[in-house]
Amino acid sequence: MKTAFRRHDRQQGAIAIVLGLTLVVLFAMGGLVLDLGHLYIAKTELQNGADSAALAGAVELNQSAAGIDNAQTKAIAIAQKNRYDFSTTLTITASNISFGPSPNGPWSSGATARTSPQGMTFIQIDTGSKTFATYLMGIAGIASTSTSGVAVAGRFVNDVTPIGVCAVDPANRTAQYTYPAAPAGSGLTELLEFGFRRGVTYNLFGLNPLGGSSDPYLINPVDAPPSACDPSHSSANSTAPFMCTGSSAVITSGTGQVYTNTGLSAGKIAAALNSRFDVYGGPSVCDPTTAPPDVNIKEYPCVGGASPCASSAANSPPTGWMQPGASTLPSQQSVSLSGNKPNYRLPPTFTTPVTAAQAQFAGYGVLWSYGPAYQSNGATPAKAGTAYSVTDANANPMYNTTKANYFDTASYPVSADASFPAGTPPSPYNQSSGPTFQAPSASHPGQRNRRILNVVLVDCRTAPVGPASCGAMTAVGIGKFFMTMKADFSGGARLDVEFAGLIEPVPNSEIKLYK
Repeated sequence: MKTAFRRHDRQQGAIAIVLGLTLVVLFAMGGLVLDLGHLYIAKTELQNGADSAALAGAVELNQSAAGIDNAQTKAIAIAQKNRYDFSTTLTITASNISFGPSPNGPWSSGATARTSPQGMTFIQIDTGSKTFATYLMGIAGIASTSTSGVAVAGRFVNDVTPIGVCAVDPANRTAQYTYPAAPAGSGLTELLEFGFRRGVTYNLFGLNPLGGSSDPYLINPVDAPPSACDPSHSSANSTAPFMCTGSSAVITSGTGQVYTNTGLSAGKIAAALNSRFDVYGGPSVCDPTTAPPDVNIKEYPCVGGASPCASSAANSPPTGWMQPGASTLPSQQSVSLSGNKPNYRLPPTFTTPVTAAQAQFAGYGVLWSYGPAYQSNGATPAKAGTAYSVTDANANPMYNTTKANYFDTASYPVSADASFPAGTPPSPYNQSSGPTFQAPSASHPGQRNRRILNVVLVDCRTAPVGPASCGAMTAVGIGKFFMTMKADFSGGARLDVEFAGLIEPVPNSEIKLYK
């Protein structure tokens, strides 16, 4: 009997030991669950705060020093609207913020980025490590844990100048016109893209007939529907840096809604555009390092007594390649609107034949300074086929109601300079010497095709919806335009450009979180 009781006493002691060990394990597991759950919640809160601060800051980045400052201010303010550890305000400073040209950096402080803001379109927010006391894990000797939130947001800025002009024929991306067969013509086709003709110069200030305004639209380069529009982002101060570089960040596929502002006629905008002609100083915010001139800054005016034509035919570029004998040189720099209809219409194309006055060669301005007209490839929808030669052009009534010679076949270039890529069509622009060439200053190395403006084509059949500084419009595509002359926004504003085709595809430029 005594032996049995002794065994029972020994069993009670064993149970106590097992129970004690079990409780330790249970407390440790409970602590692990409770404290890790707390850590996970805090990590999520910090990450949410970093995400919102990064997205808010990225909107402000416009490749200017002011944009860097604004991004920092906005990120700090938005971070403070967030909480972590259930009730603690998330506070960050400039030391938590860095900027870079890609989602992977390299990262620079705000102070460094503002000295060279070009290309800085990504922002990184690092909340820093936050420490939290544990609840039950302290039993296991773990008194605290820590975590942080890191986010990267931004956009790849695409090569689109934030200017919008009305598409001449917004309903038809491409079309073709067939010229009469011999003896009136050669029977060749000509490609039209949203109603524009390659090789023809347009005054972009003459293509927007809505609301009594002849201005092109200034595209908000930062905001795009359905996001809200900040009117300050459409101002000349905000858009001028984008004009310098010929970039923006709102067009993701070449189509969709954009915010427009009719207030384009500002000296700062004209000065930014004219950096392509090696013009800096004054109201310009451009510098020759981030916004270099073109390799060829020669202007191509028409000939005549009135501005913007050259006052004399002597050394005027059109005499070198347009109309043999220079007997009827263009007296107008570019085609524009006549009665809200473009006066360059092919004779007769669309549904309305042009009048004799509208179809005369002298009214067209300088032709083919950057490149020729193109035939359609015959496909549906039509695309660019074979480039016209000057002989082809002279054989068709392309710029007159009757067949006429438009080009001097002996003077128009037969090839591009060897410094241009293989396959570059011959044109007066792509030369490196002669009367159609002018180099920028030796201290400002040029960059080929800087005179190209990739411009947003908008559907003007419907007026902008909303206020003048944030009117929503539909973009139908991106047009490639070559500046034939410096922009002139004084008095009768002009922006004379030659159409050179559509840009396809357009790079994606949405503001997104990357980390």
